[in-house]
Amino acid sequence: MNHKQFVFFDCECANTFEGVGKICSLGYVITDDDLNVIESEDVVMNPECDFDWYLFSGKGGCQLAYSKDYFRAKPNYEAYYKDIKKLFTTGNRFIGGFAVGNDIGFVNSANERYNLPYINFRAFDLEKLLNKHYETKKKLTEWAEFFGVNVAKFQSHKSVDDAMMTMLCLKKFCMESGKNCEQVMQENKEFFISSEQMLQAAEERAYRKEMLEKIKRLYNKKNPIPRHKGLLGKHIELDGKILKDVDYAFELVKRIYDNGGISHEHCTGSGAVVFDVESADELNEHLVEKIKKRGLEVMTLGQLEQMLG
Repeated sequence: MNHKQFVFFDCECANTFEGVGKICSLGYVITDDDLNVIESEDVVMNPECDFDWYLFSGKGGCQLAYSKDYFRAKPNYEAYYKDIKKLFTTGNRFIGGFAVGNDIGFVNSANERYNLPYINFRAFDLEKLLNKHYETKKKLTEWAEFFGVNVAKFQSHKSVDDAMMTMLCLKKFCMESGKNCEQVMQENKEFFISSEQMLQAAEERAYRKEMLEKIKRLYNKKNPIPRHKGLLGKHIELDGKILKDVDYAFELVKRIYDNGGISHEHCTGSGAVVFDVESADELNEHLVEKIKKRGLEVMTLGQLEQMLG
C-alpha cells in the first residue's frame, strides 16, 4: 500500500510592514494517512526585525506565544532553511494549512529576505474548503469549536497549536463526510495554492503599489502649460472602483493633468467625483446625497472621457 504523510503548518510573523511578513515561528504537524500524529514542532526563530507593538500589547486578540527575548535568542530563518525545504518537498506528502496562502507568502518572503532559493510546493487551504462547504466564514478557533475540538488545550497564535487545530478540524470533517483526507483533498483540488501562485500575487501587489504611488504623485498638481483645456481648473476625484485597474487609472490621471484638470485623492470644496457607471441613476441615492453635501457633483466615466476628447 502506498502510504502517504500529511503536513499541516502555520507561521507567525514579527511584523508585516511594507506587506512583507517576517517569520518568527513556523509550527508543523506531520501525520500518517489516517491523520495520526507522527511528529510536531514549533520552530521558533529570530526574525531579525522589530516586532509590531500590538503583538505584545494584549490588544486585538493576537498575542505571540513567546517573549521577544526568547525569539531573539533563536537562530534566524536561514539556519532552518534546509529542514523547512525538506518538510515541504519530501515525496509522498500532502501539505495543508488554514488561510494557507498567507503562510506560503511568508515562506516566499523569508527566502527572498535571505537570498535563498524559493521552495516550490503547494498546500491545501482548509479555510476555503470549510467556507464553501458550510457557506459561512469563521476563524480557526471558531471552526475548532464548531467541530468539538477542545480549544482550551491550545494557545492561539502558537504556530504548532494552530497547525494541530487545523489538522483536527480536517480530521473531524473527514469523519463526517465518510472520506479520508486524501479523498477530500483530491476532490477539492481548486483549494490547493502553490508557492508560484503566491509569488505571482506578490509581484502583482508590488506593481499595483508602484502604480498607485505614481498616481498619487500627480494628485493636487496643476499643469502650468496644459496641452488641452477640456478640464481647465476642474477638480476631479476618481471612485475607488476605477482605481482597481491601476494602468487605466494612471493613464486617466495623466490625461486629466494634460487637460488642465487637477486630480485629488479626496476632493474638498468643489469638483466632481467620477464613477464607472453609464448613468448617475445607477448610484445609490444615499451616496449621491453624501457627495452633494460635500459640494461636489457626480460625473460618469463616459462624461469624463468626452471632456478629455
